[in-house]
Amino acid sequence: MNKNQIVGRAIALTAAIFYGVNSTLSRLAYDTGTTPVSLTLYRFLMSAALMIALVLILRKSWKLKVNPLLFAFCVSGMFATAIGHLGAVNYIPVSLAAVIFYTFPLYVVAYQRIAHREPLARHELIAFVLAFVGIAIALGPDFHEFDPAGIALAFGGAIGATVFILSYEKFPPQTDSYVSAMWIMITSIALALLLQLGFDLVPPRASIGWIYLVMIAAASVISFVLSLQAIRRVGSAIFSLLLNFEPIVILSLAWIVLGEELSPERISGIALIVFALFLSHWRVARGRPQPVVAPGD
Repeated sequence: MNKNQIVGRAIALTAAIFYGVNSTLSRLAYDTGTTPVSLTLYRFLMSAALMIALVLILRKSWKLKVNPLLFAFCVSGMFATAIGHLGAVNYIPVSLAAVIFYTFPLYVVAYQRIAHREPLARHELIAFVLAFVGIAIALGPDFHEFDPAGIALAFGGAIGATVFILSYEKFPPQTDSYVSAMWIMITSIALALLLQLGFDLVPPRASIGWIYLVMIAAASVISFVLSLQAIRRVGSAIFSLLLNFEPIVILSLAWIVLGEELSPERISGIALIVFALFLSHWRVARGRPQPVVAPGD
């Protein structure tokens, strides 16, 4: 494993941490009265503003030379991920929604192997299966509350994540991650506004809720930019697997911040996920083309 791979995996794990922080903050924001649809719009508005400011501070060029259809797929995938992941919890338990959502690494790997006609390495297959089983054990999904709408949203989020990751991986190597993130978030505002039609915009009832929203936007920017850089460095398959670290962050923060109990089952599930992540680092298959790092990153 070369230095680029090591750095890329570290970036991916850091992105997973901020995604986990974002999920916890979202739960706190809901407690102040806002709704998933409203949170989505606020999140993209604030995130886009932060990304514009960041691009201006870094004096980046605003030009984004990407195939329009590929860009549309990438934005649609990212938006579907946000809506599916946040919307599903209104209909089914959070644990069940998370387990369904985290099937997306399997889709990414399956596509990559079919598209490149490569066999799945044994340690990769074992790592993905163990990570998924660990998530199921750690989150303890409740299948008694079965709602077709929630199931559909959770699977939609998983498919959206797959489309987003695979689409961005096909962006030109010289594409700047900061500029890409800015335009993706700006474009997502239009989709969020369309989603808002028919729903009342519900702001937080308490001032602390606005602080949560700002923190959510900041965490979104950090995790999203890091995700784009990690995909470029390690590729979509490894990046997807490393995002399985997010449930560990969510459970840990739920214990520390929300006061939820960490049962022996959840601890064993976390241990299984960690083992799967270490297994994924075992080796990088020889002869596989290495991802190219964009100069702007």
